[in-house]
Amino acid sequence: PLQASLLSVLEREGLARLHPDGEAFDPAHHEAVMHEPVDDTTLAGPIVIEVLRTGYTLNGRVVRPALVKVRG
Repeated sequence: PLQASLLSVLEREGLARLHPDGEAFDPAHHEAVMHEPVDDTTLAGPIVIEVLRTGYTLNGRVVRPALVKVRG
């Protein structure tokens, strides 16, 4: 209950979680800590396949990038 209350207060002040699963890798919002090679060469760029640590933005600015595993 305490964590939910804290998160709801922070969300009202502009905090947002980053949910990058399946999205294109963006170095401004994500930090790649693991890389998985891909055999298919038709990929346009790296894609986030797993989130290792949640990232957060506050009023549109990144306060903590998401640690992610990418493919490609």
